[in-house]
Amino acid sequence: MKKQSIFTMVTLVAVLVFTSCNKFEPKEVKLSTVNDSLNYTLGLANGDGIKSYYMQNDSTDQPMIELLKALDKAYKGDANEDEMYKLGLQIGGSFKQQKKQGLMGDSTLVFDTKMVRQGLVNALNDYKEGMTAEQAEEYIRVTMMAIQEKKMGQQAPPPAMPDSVPAQ
Repeated sequence: MKKQSIFTMVTLVAVLVFTSCNKFEPKEVKLSTVNDSLNYTLGLANGDGIKSYYMQNDSTDQPMIELLKALDKAYKGDANEDEMYKLGLQIGGSFKQQKKQGLMGDSTLVFDTKMVRQGLVNALNDYKEGMTAEQAEEYIRVTMMAIQEKKMGQQAPPPAMPDSVPAQ
């Protein structure tokens, strides 16, 4: 589960970066649909994992900036051999696939690059407004389970969106 979470986080980072405007500042987001919430929480949960796994020994913003820039380059197809670029390339490829096949492999859910990116940026910046990474992971788990149950004929509605999530 931990490896899958890290890969999912890496994937989120890539998607978020490919539409970046080179501003990596945390900000509030407005979540008006379940789709918005899933995209944002995916970025938030993954950003936290990336930060704690890859950036745990560096308190500067430089690794985050390098990672997000590398993700932009990876999505655009630029070549580079540094570690952050390789990570960005891996995430970018995964994000491209989610954009094509649907959020988390579900064709009924639209992958929203801006939402995923902002969730990732907020997590990488330790933005404390709204939900925690753990709450984001739980929201994803419960919501995706409810969606699957509904598809299987068990009428379980998705959980309510979190009350307090940073707005964009």
